[in-house]
Amino acid sequence: MALRYRNQKQKRTATYILIDDGFDELEVIYFLHKFRRAGLPIKSVSLFNTLVFSRQGVGLKADYQLADHPIDPSQDCLLVLPTGGRNGDMLRRDARIKSLLCDFTKGNGRIAITNADTPLAQDVFQLMQNRPTYQPQINQDLNDFIDTLTHRVVPVT
Repeated sequence: MALRYRNQKQKRTATYILIDDGFDELEVIYFLHKFRRAGLPIKSVSLFNTLVFSRQGVGLKADYQLADHPIDPSQDCLLVLPTGGRNGDMLRRDARIKSLLCDFTKGNGRIAITNADTPLAQDVFQLMQNRPTYQPQINQDLNDFIDTLTHRVVPVT
């Protein structure tokens, strides 16, 4: 079933989901599925290799490598940071991600994080003190959070 905003020719917010080996499949695959089904542009970006593996060994071919496709935080974009599996720790340790998050504080980009109770989330909250970040509300499961975020990204007509 096509959603009402799927086929409209409008400027849509570009969305990037950052992944590395050890990611949680449910978080990443469900994000990609829901956004693409809604007709929203979302690209998976890996830290190193185009082929990344989940914590259960499921392979996913990312759309881009971070080095090949730098994300411009001055543009209106959404950066999704999935924290499940080892992905949150891998993102937190990467110096390029820290630099990217610092750039997001100066630009127009927004950040969504899938779990507020992680060290990566605490780092993001410290950097983005004056800017809101999207995160699940108390007792909100991942599916509801992704649905809510999908509707927030959709341009109002």
